[in-house]
Amino acid sequence: MNRDLVDLAARLTTEGRPYALATVVRSERPTSGKPGNTALITSDGGMHGWIGGSCTRSEVIRHALEALDQGEARLLAFGSTSGRPDDVIQVPMSCSSGGKVEVHINPVLPAPVLLVAGSSPIAVALVRLGRAVGYTTVAAAAEDEALADAADEVVNDLAGAARRHAGRSGGAKLYGLVATMGRSDERALVALAAAKPDYLGVIASPTRMEEVRRVLAAEGLREEEIARVRGPAGLDIGAESPEEIAVSILAEIVDLAARPRERDEAEPSAEADAPPSEAHAIDPVCGMTVSVAGAPSSVFEGDPVYFCCEGCRARFEATPQAYASSPAGGPA
Repeated sequence: MNRDLVDLAARLTTEGRPYALATVVRSERPTSGKPGNTALITSDGGMHGWIGGSCTRSEVIRHALEALDQGEARLLAFGSTSGRPDDVIQVPMSCSSGGKVEVHINPVLPAPVLLVAGSSPIAVALVRLGRAVGYTTVAAAAEDEALADAADEVVNDLAGAARRHAGRSGGAKLYGLVATMGRSDERALVALAAAKPDYLGVIASPTRMEEVRRVLAAEGLREEEIARVRGPAGLDIGAESPEEIAVSILAEIVDLAARPRERDEAEPSAEADAPPSEAHAIDPVCGMTVSVAGAPSSVFEGDPVYFCCEGCRARFEATPQAYASSPAGGPA
C-alpha cells in the first residue's frame, strides 16, 4: 500500500470514519490488477488507489459498502469457475479479454461508541468496562467526577450528543444506556432514541419499565422504537454488584451485535431510501451489478440500460435483441 493510502487511512481512522481496504491477492493474465494492488473505499463509495480497471471496479465498490454495513470481510473471485470454497463470492468477469482476479475486502470500522446517561455506580462501572473492551465511552453526567475521569468524553447536553451520533457513517455503531436510576429515564431515552442506536437499554425494574413504556408512547415514540428499548438492561446472569450488572449489560450488547441486524418492517428499505445516485442495475451482457451513477448506458425500446464498461455496451448495441431476450449475463 502506497504512502498516500496509508496517510488517508490514518486520517480516516483519526476522524472515526469507516472505510474498506480492497487488496488483490491473486490474478491470472490478462487482468491488469496484480497481487498486492490495494484500494481504499470510503463509506460514500469513493475509491482511492488501484486494483485494476473497470472490469472489477463497480463490483468491488458495491461489495465494500456491503462489508462496511455488515462488518464482515469477504473474498471476491472474478471470472472464477466452480469448485471454489463456499465462503468465496464468485463474480462474473465483465471484460471480454478474460482473465481471473481475486480481491479481499476488509472493512475498517471505528470503535463502537458507548453513550451512558446518568450518574450512578453502575454508570461508572459500565464506562470503565466499556473502555476495557475497546469502546469509545461518552458520559452524559459532567457533575460526577468519578464518571468524568473514567470516560473518554464528557458531555453536558445528552440530546446534542445524540444528534451528533445520529449522522454517523454506515457501519459505525452506537450503544446507549440510561442509568439515571429513575430520574428522567424517559427524557433520556427519548433523546437517545432519536439517534437510532444499535442498542438502547435502561436500568429499571420490570414494574418500572411498564410505566416507562407508557410515558414513551405518550412522548410520541412509535411502538417499534419502544420495543427496541432493553429494560431491565442486561442478560439475566444473577448480577448484583454494579460491576456484575455492567458485565451483564455489555454481554447483552455483544450478544445483540453478533446477530443479524434487526430491521424495522415499518420503515422503507435501504434501497427505497437510497438517492438516485446510489441506484444499481444489472449489466445485460455480463450479469454484473453496476452503480447507475456514471455507468456507460444505452437505450433499448425507450428504457435505459446500464453497463459495467464500454466493451459491454458495444457488444449490446451490436446485437441488442440477443441480450434483451435472454437472462442477464449472455446472449440467447
